[in-house]
Amino acid sequence: MSADKAGKRLIDLSGRRWLSVLVAGALLMVCAWWFGWLGAPPHKLSSQIKGPEKVAYASIAEQAKRLAPMRPPQPTPFAQAIEVRDAIRSGKFLKADDAIKSVLRKSRMGPWTFQPFTAFMSELAAPGDAKFASRLNAWVLAKPDSALAHLVRANYYLNLGWWIRGNGFAEDVRANNRQTFGFAINIAAHDAREALKINRRDPYAWSIYLEILKSAGAAATQKQVFDEAIHAFPEYYSLYRIRLSTLQPKWLGTVQDMYRFVTRYAGGTSTISPRRMLVVQLYAELLGASSDVCAAAHVSPLNRCVRTIMHRVITPGLKKAAYAALRRPKGVSALALSDELERILPGMIMTSGGGHAAAGFLQAAARTLGSDTQLVARDTTKNNFMIDRMAALVWYEHGQMANAETLDKRALSDLSNTRFPDRYSEDKARAAIYTDLASIYNRKHKFRRVVVYEKAAARLLGGEGARPGFDALECAALFRLKLYRHGLKTCKAIVAANGNLQTRFWLGRIEDVLGKSDAAVRDYGLVASSESGYRDYAGIAVAVIYDREGKWQASLNALNQYSYLFKKAYDDPYDMAIAYNDRCFDKMKLGNLKSALQDCTSSLRYGSLPDAYAKQQELRRMLAGRQG
Repeated sequence: MSADKAGKRLIDLSGRRWLSVLVAGALLMVCAWWFGWLGAPPHKLSSQIKGPEKVAYASIAEQAKRLAPMRPPQPTPFAQAIEVRDAIRSGKFLKADDAIKSVLRKSRMGPWTFQPFTAFMSELAAPGDAKFASRLNAWVLAKPDSALAHLVRANYYLNLGWWIRGNGFAEDVRANNRQTFGFAINIAAHDAREALKINRRDPYAWSIYLEILKSAGAAATQKQVFDEAIHAFPEYYSLYRIRLSTLQPKWLGTVQDMYRFVTRYAGGTSTISPRRMLVVQLYAELLGASSDVCAAAHVSPLNRCVRTIMHRVITPGLKKAAYAALRRPKGVSALALSDELERILPGMIMTSGGGHAAAGFLQAAARTLGSDTQLVARDTTKNNFMIDRMAALVWYEHGQMANAETLDKRALSDLSNTRFPDRYSEDKARAAIYTDLASIYNRKHKFRRVVVYEKAAARLLGGEGARPGFDALECAALFRLKLYRHGLKTCKAIVAANGNLQTRFWLGRIEDVLGKSDAAVRDYGLVASSESGYRDYAGIAVAVIYDREGKWQASLNALNQYSYLFKKAYDDPYDMAIAYNDRCFDKMKLGNLKSALQDCTSSLRYGSLPDAYAKQQELRRMLAGRQG
């Protein structure tokens, strides 16, 4: 994925007061363009939930309570983030500032992370919340000398940019979304610079600035900032990890650049230094890059292609050094090592065609942590729960849900083998396993269990109806269980908590079923305007709602607005058949018969919809009648 050209044109903003006003105007333009639908107040349930739905949901809630019987003894980072977000939305900036400073004071530099501040800030972002964005702007204008105000807004706009852009290849992103992405990243870069001018002793500020510059494609600037950052925090591992990631060929560098970087910053360190993990990170990123090359070339079989490229790019000593780097550094807890490996191993396991490499690293990590990965293990008294989860993920990726479930349930039992520093750390690990189980039950179509485990995870993490992360499984499961009124409440809470576009899509489906057409069009429309994988369905759904209401011109306008529906390079042929068929119908109703016939004919090129056949024949008769 090449860096966006729009992101490269960083606005050279200084700290002068009038430029804050310029950024304010830019912010409002982004909000006005992107959040046009979000200003309406949330819809309230027309009546209380009662009858069979109430009974069914009560049973689900009770099961979730049994899985998570107690709330955490102290506020979780997620709960704190929600509280601070509410304070900002209410204009209580002093309260927000004090709360953020409190989390920052309590945060410590671990071997690989700066916590809990990093987790707290990621959960504070809330992309898609227009009121939050406008209040952030007001905070920065009111307190231009507040490093935290600038930092929170930088975090928000970095996340907003990627929320709009999506994670696809740059050339596949629509021009308006690329432009808006670059606009958001520019604002984020300005605020990160301002935050660092005011306070250079915040390690998180340095790391987020490096992430922003990576997103912007600002290679030279990022190199300079990286040098300054490691001078201030030479042992802050995240700085090195972000810089290494930026040197990937799909970003700003080459394979040779990556090797030189790891040799310089990890090669000369002690064999038990946390920075040695860069060697493992390098191997993982080369594996991902090899898979990307093979997938883009449509080479089959994929695993053979990946092996071939890996043989070319992996030096004789790298694999050996990467395995050696999995040893637990002196003074580092098993839990800290587990947390860092949990950040790397899933990507390797889920890399298409990379199973051979992932399996070896998983087994090496299991040896380091004293864990048995066998499905039927003789002795699990020393098993590590994270290794259990990763072994379950391997089975999950192979479609073996029963085996994945077995290992995730073993992970729950093996939590007792780890010494956690506090109750929340254990609850967080348990919640992750509950989320894994929810994914398994989703694949097995056991949607009731999906909701139970998702709600249990939310309880453990301090959420009221929602949890951190971007998982839409609960909302989708409530829709499939036809628990629409509870689904309406739950999906709104999740959207408010994390801005998840997938959840917003399922919220739109629930609103549609409940007859809340305006709300459904608003939520479907936001998804259809994004780069989400759900955008095709959402765009067609908007047109269908208008058709149902007899608004033929509005339906036609919507289909023409979402022009990607008719581009073969992006869409599934079946979706294209539906889109052409719908547009044929609208044009037919509006009397544009020749153009309608062309669209029905196009629909039949991509699918065999009976509706398109019938309309095609009717249109031919109508046109023949006109000529006669």
